Amino acid sequence: MKDNCKKIRELLSAQAMEFALDEMAAKIAKIHPTADDVVILGMASRGIPLAKKLKERLETKFGKSISFGSLDATFYRDDFHYRKHVSTEMRITEMPASVEGKTVILVDDVLYTGRSVLAAMRAVLDLGRPAAIRLCVLVDRGHRELPIAPDCVGLSVETAQDQEVRVQIEPIDQENSVYLVEVEA
Repeated sequence: MKDNCKKIRELLSAQAMEFALDEMAAKIAKIHPTADDVVILGMASRGIPLAKKLKERLETKFGKSISFGSLDATFYRDDFHYRKHVSTEMRITEMPASVEGKTVILVDDVLYTGRSVLAAMRAVLDLGRPAAIRLCVLVDRGHRELPIAPDCVGLSVETAQDQEVRVQIEPIDQENSVYLVEVEA
C-alpha cells in the first residue's frame, strides 16, 4: 500500500479470498441456474480481475462460455467534476456485443457509499436495456449514501469513518489479500 495508511488487520488472506470467490460463484449460480443471457462486467480497476475469477468459476460450473466485459464509470460519477487527480483516459478494455435483454452482473471489490455502483449502472444503461442488473462485491463495508444493496457479498465488515478496506489483487498488486486500514492525514 503506497499511500498514507496504517494496516489494522488482514480481513482476507489469499486463501480466504479464493474461498469467498467460490462462495460468490455458487450464489450467482443459484440465482442464475444457466449461463444463458448472463454478462459479467468488472468495474475498474480491481473489480475487473475479480470478475475474471468469477467468470472462470461460473464457466466451470456451467460448462460453457459466459460473456465478459469491463467498464470504467468515472465519467458517470456525480462528483466527476469535483475530483482531483482524475485521469481523463477511459479504462474500458472489453465489452460484450450487447447487454440488451441480458442479466448483467456488475462486479466490484468494495461497496461503500454506492456512488460508484450508481455510475456503473448509468454506464450500463447507456449500452442498452438489460433484463436485470445484479451487484456482486467482494467486501461490503457499509456507510451507504444511496439505496444500493449487493445481491452477492464475499465479506461484510463494519468500518469507522477513518478506516478503509484495501483489496490487493494480482495482476494489479503483488499479492491477493484484503486489509482494513486506518487512513492517516
